[in-house]
Amino acid sequence: MSQTYYTILTKLGAELLANATALGIPLKLTSMAVGDGNGSIPKPIATQTALVNEVRRASLNSLSVDKNNPNQIIAEQVIPENEGGWFIHEIGLYDDKGNLIAVGNCPSTYKPKLAEGSGRTQVIRMIIVVDNIDSVALKIDPSVVLATREYVDESIKKNVPITRKINNKELKQDIVLNAVDINALPALKKRNGHEYIFGVSEKTEFEQRPLLNGSELICLADYKYEINDSVIVLRRADGLIIQCFKAMFFGVDGINGTVAPLPIAFPKSFYFALSSDGADGCHAVSALPNTQESVRLFGKVGDIYVDSLLQVIAVGR
Repeated sequence: MSQTYYTILTKLGAELLANATALGIPLKLTSMAVGDGNGSIPKPIATQTALVNEVRRASLNSLSVDKNNPNQIIAEQVIPENEGGWFIHEIGLYDDKGNLIAVGNCPSTYKPKLAEGSGRTQVIRMIIVVDNIDSVALKIDPSVVLATREYVDESIKKNVPITRKINNKELKQDIVLNAVDINALPALKKRNGHEYIFGVSEKTEFEQRPLLNGSELICLADYKYEINDSVIVLRRADGLIIQCFKAMFFGVDGINGTVAPLPIAFPKSFYFALSSDGADGCHAVSALPNTQESVRLFGKVGDIYVDSLLQVIAVGR
């Protein structure tokens, strides 16, 4: 069976690598691009100087030698969750002068963006084989890139001594700290001579709060509330407002979402919204602030937008 997905050096890339080896001047790989291949998965061609249809190009996030194969270079790019809305069918690796050094294809992958109601961070990895690893400069600009979890973990292993200790307990493995280790008060100590309530101690008091049996807990007296049918509105003295209500997303609205009015408008700011499926079924739902008077709703079953009833909590001021 012939290989379907693969990466090759372009003719120009092979020439530049050979020239870098001969002159002793490393080639600087700086960016990666992805494309949708105009709707199909193209076969990489050595004479290519560009992707079939590039949709995004950005700096590399990581460039390193494969620790299991010293002749393989691994280039990575992280696409954040707020970018997307296209398929990834092709990948290109570029040097600092914009030359296409390597080109590859990959299985069809759709990269959603957050505005569509389903965002994710996507890591794109390209592996190329070189004869002389010294012909490539393994450096990136750390000021313009994101770091993957794997990169951070490896950096910590290299730079944080494993012999550091907390109260003579080495940080080589998970450790358990007790109250003495962190100079904590007992959880159930009496406060100001009063009997404790829910373990409130001298270190966890809340100043200027209504007293409840001698304690200073945050309590329901902080809030005024209104209940009207299935709508609940909580108001705090400092202006914080929490609204709980149900609203419908209509599948015909698709990626644009359904804009639904809030029970009451927020006078100053709409901070965030939380949502859950408000009816029988297994819908993936989300809610986002739209204006101070409205919220934008989304609902899916699998990859299909469908009519969905959402239970929404909106927080603002």
